[in-house]
Amino acid sequence: MKYFIRLILLCFSIALFSQEPYNPEYIFPKTLTIDSLQRTEDINLFYLKPVQYIGNFQKEISLEYADSDRYSKILENNYKSKNYKDLNREFMTRKYENISIFVDTTQRTPLKKTDLDTLKISPEEYNAKMDSLYYGKQITHPIPFISTYYDGFPVTIHNFGNKESIIGFGNNVVLELEALDKENKWQKIYPYRYYGCGTGIQFFVLKPGEIATVFEPRLSGDFHTRLRYRIGNIVSNVFEGNINYQDIGTKTY
Repeated sequence: MKYFIRLILLCFSIALFSQEPYNPEYIFPKTLTIDSLQRTEDINLFYLKPVQYIGNFQKEISLEYADSDRYSKILENNYKSKNYKDLNREFMTRKYENISIFVDTTQRTPLKKTDLDTLKISPEEYNAKMDSLYYGKQITHPIPFISTYYDGFPVTIHNFGNKESIIGFGNNVVLELEALDKENKWQKIYPYRYYGCGTGIQFFVLKPGEIATVFEPRLSGDFHTRLRYRIGNIVSNVFEGNINYQDIGTKTY
């Protein structure tokens, strides 16, 4: 009897261990100063959720924030285009048994936003340069852009099962953000993000044993609360943060 109980406990511990959060340490170029990172209260500033890393777990991962829009080279082996109807049906259902989400707010992972430097070029000058480039002409001076780095943290999705699971399309993981309101009820901040035009967009999957990481902005706001991320029926660990109360929705969970 004692042996039987020990066997059950051993199997239980193995099952728990297999679902422990996979939490790499992310390393950035030394030229980037963490203390200079900006904060934003805009929940739409980083609208899409581009994949920063996908593959087998590593204790340390060196990278720099990438925000490619509808396609990412690192997803080449994860895109799926055959059997679209089956893929779409699976995506619309999004009932997972083999996915976990881990939010690590102890790490600071910078997100980069690049915009036109309007102090150095007017909209008219910019349009003229873009017209020149469109018609194959060379421009004398490059178009000036400015990059701003924002404070963030990694959100890691882990496939601990034995089958592939769709977690996004294009270069966008279908994360949703939720927060506790003043009545201590979970409210949706935003649903999963999508492209205005889906032509040519492919689903991508997370293969067994793989992790995928996105960087999320550390929001500022007038309301301190507890938050979590969701993909379908799976929710992440709960973490503390800020958000503007007006951004909290009306749908409870």
